[in-house]
Amino acid sequence: MSGFYDFYDVAVVGGGHAGIEAALASARMGLKTVLITQTVDSIARMSCNPSIGGIAKGNIVREIDALGGEMGKLIDRSMIQFRMLNKSRGPAVQAPRSQADKILYSQLARHTVETTENLYTLMDTVVDLLTTESDTPLPPSSSSQSGQIPGEFTETKILTEAAKSGKRQKITAVVTERGRLIPVRSVVLTTGTFLGGRIFIGEYDAPCGRVGEQAAFGLTQSLNRLGFTTGRLKTGTPPRILRHTVDFTNLEIQAGDDTIVPFSFEDEEVTRPQVPCHLVYTNEKTHEIIRANIGRSPLYSGKIHGIGPRYCPSIEDKVMRFAERERHQLFVEPESLATDEIYLNGLSSSLPEEVQDAFLRTLPGFEHCHVARPGYAVEYDYVEPTQLYPSLETKRVAGLFNAGQINGTSGYEEAAGQGLVAGINAALYAKEHKNLCGELCMARAGLGQVPASAEPNAFAFKSHFTPEEIKHFAEISEKETHEVNSLIENFQISQGNRNFHKIPEYEPLILGRDEAYIGVLIDDLVTLGTKEPYRMFTARAEYRLKLRHDTADRRLAEKAFKVGIKSESQFNATKLKYEQVEEATELLLKDASAENPGFPPLVWEIAQEDAKYKYYIEKQDARVAKMHKMEHFHIPQDFDYSKIPALSGESRQKLEAVRPLTLGQASRISGIRNSDIMLLMVYLK
Repeated sequence: MSGFYDFYDVAVVGGGHAGIEAALASARMGLKTVLITQTVDSIARMSCNPSIGGIAKGNIVREIDALGGEMGKLIDRSMIQFRMLNKSRGPAVQAPRSQADKILYSQLARHTVETTENLYTLMDTVVDLLTTESDTPLPPSSSSQSGQIPGEFTETKILTEAAKSGKRQKITAVVTERGRLIPVRSVVLTTGTFLGGRIFIGEYDAPCGRVGEQAAFGLTQSLNRLGFTTGRLKTGTPPRILRHTVDFTNLEIQAGDDTIVPFSFEDEEVTRPQVPCHLVYTNEKTHEIIRANIGRSPLYSGKIHGIGPRYCPSIEDKVMRFAERERHQLFVEPESLATDEIYLNGLSSSLPEEVQDAFLRTLPGFEHCHVARPGYAVEYDYVEPTQLYPSLETKRVAGLFNAGQINGTSGYEEAAGQGLVAGINAALYAKEHKNLCGELCMARAGLGQVPASAEPNAFAFKSHFTPEEIKHFAEISEKETHEVNSLIENFQISQGNRNFHKIPEYEPLILGRDEAYIGVLIDDLVTLGTKEPYRMFTARAEYRLKLRHDTADRRLAEKAFKVGIKSESQFNATKLKYEQVEEATELLLKDASAENPGFPPLVWEIAQEDAKYKYYIEKQDARVAKMHKMEHFHIPQDFDYSKIPALSGESRQKLEAVRPLTLGQASRISGIRNSDIMLLMVYLK
C-alpha cells in the first residue's frame, strides 16, 4: 500500500550528482527507494563548472558507467564539446573531458529518475534522523577527535538516548520539515553545499545552498545528537556573463576534438552539435583592482571560517599568493545551447559585485560585459569522513551512508562515484535488513513531527538556533523516536519477528585501489580525512596503468552484475569483448606490426595498448599482489595498540583514531612508518 506516510527500503537525501546515482543504483537493484530533494527542478544541476571529466575525473566517469551508473550516459547525450586530454602522453594519464549543456543534462537526469522503476521523488527537506540502539557494541573511534578537524562545529552536543547507550545505533526513520515521518531501512545523505549553507558576496551573506536557493537546516543538529563530529568547509564559483555582451574576436579559440569517444561503454557514438570554448588572460589592471579591494573579500576579512580540503583557489587568492605572476589563464565556456550565459573557469570570486564588474571589464573582449549572476563563496556543514567505513556506511549508525560533499570533497565526478557506491551498499544493507528484521510499516497519521510553521511545537526553519531551541528540538526528536520505534517493533513482533534491535550482516561493495579511481578516492577519505589538502588526481593512484579510462568495464562490469545493477547479457557482452582483446593481444605479442585481421576497432586499440605496455602492466600486477597480502591482513577493530610498547605515542594515537581495517589501510595513514607496520604484523601474527 502506498500513501502519505509510506515506508521505503532506501531513502536518499539530496538530488545532486551523488544523490541521483545513489537513488538509481538502489532502485535498479530492486529496492523501493525515495529521493528526497528540496526541488526536483534542480536534480543533477551543475552548480559550478559545466563540464564532466578531466584528468582522473574522466576515469571516474567511465568507472561509474561500468558499475551501472548514469553519469556517462547523461554527458554523452548532453555534451557540446569533447576533448581527450594528454593525447600526446601515455594511456595511463589520458582522460576524456566534455563541456556539458547543463540545462539539458539536468532535464535528462530528472527524466531518468522519474521514469525508473522502484524510484519515487519527494520535494521536502529532511531535518531529523531517527535511530534505535542495537545489540552491537559501538566500534572504537567511531567519532573524530574533538578540535582536530577543519572548521569543527563547536555547538554543544545533546546526545540521543541511543547515542549514549554505548551501542551502535540503527537507522529507523527520517523526518522532514513539513512533518512527514518516513520509516526506512537505510539512508544515504548527499546534501552537497545545502547543509547549513551560507553564501558570501563581499559584505553580503545569506543562508543559501546556491544563490537564490534556500539552505537546509536542522539535519546538522540531528547528526550532532547522534554523536557525529561535523565541521565547516567552503567552496566558490565564478560570475556568469551574458555571451552577447562579450567581443569574442579578442579571445583565443579552444576547439574540441574531431573524434568523440563516448563516456558510456554502451554508446557506440555521440552525434551532438559541438561548439568552441575560448581562452582569455587576466592582466596587471585586473590584479590591481583585486589587490585594492582585498579587504572586502570575505576570505580575507575573516567572515568565512571553513576551508576547502580540495581547494580550488579564488582569483583573489591566486593574485595575492602568486604576486609574481603577470597573468592567469581563464577558460571561457558556454553553459548551454539554450542560454546566453557563459562560465569563466578560473575566476572564482567572492568580492563585492561592483568589484567583480570592475575587474571583469579589464579582460580583453569583456570591456562591455554584463554579469548575469555574480561569483560567490559558499560555506557549508560536512561530516568528517574518518567516521565512515570504506563502504561509506557510518561507524556509529548502521544503515546510514554519506556521499559527496558531506564527506569533504568537491567535484561532480567524485560525488557521483561516492553516491553510486553508497547507493549500492545501502541497497545491499536494506536487502539483508528485510531478511533479518521483516517488513516495515507505515507511520500513523498524526505520529510525525508537526510542520515547521507550527512554532514553537516543532522544528523551525532558521539558520541559527539558540541552546534552548536545540534542546527543545532534541526533546521532540526523542518523543518521535520512541513512538515510531515502538510502532515498527510491535508490528514486526506481530509478524513473528523479534530482530528489531539486530544489525544485518552484509557483504559491502568495496573497490580496491588497484580496481578504480573511486576506490582510491574513498580509501583516502576514510583513512586521511580532511586534515590534509586532498586532490583527486593521477598522482594519488599507485596503479595508473591498471586504471586506464578505456578498460574500466574490464575491471568493474562483473561487480555490477553481481550486485544486480547490470544484466547477465550486459556482463556477457563485456566478457566477449575482453576475450577478443586477449586474442588480439596474443597476436600482437607475436607480431607487433600485425594488421587487424577483423577485430572491432575498439578491441584492436585496447589490445595494442595492452601489448605495448605488457611489461609495465606485469610489474604493476606484481606490486598489486604484494599489496593484496597487506589488504587481506585484517586488524581486529578492538585491537589494543598499547600492547606494542615499541610503537611511538604519536603512531599509536593515529592508529587508534582511524582504526584501520587492514595493514594496507594502516600503511596509508599519514605519519605511519614502515617500522610501525612491521611491528603490527609481528604482534598480529
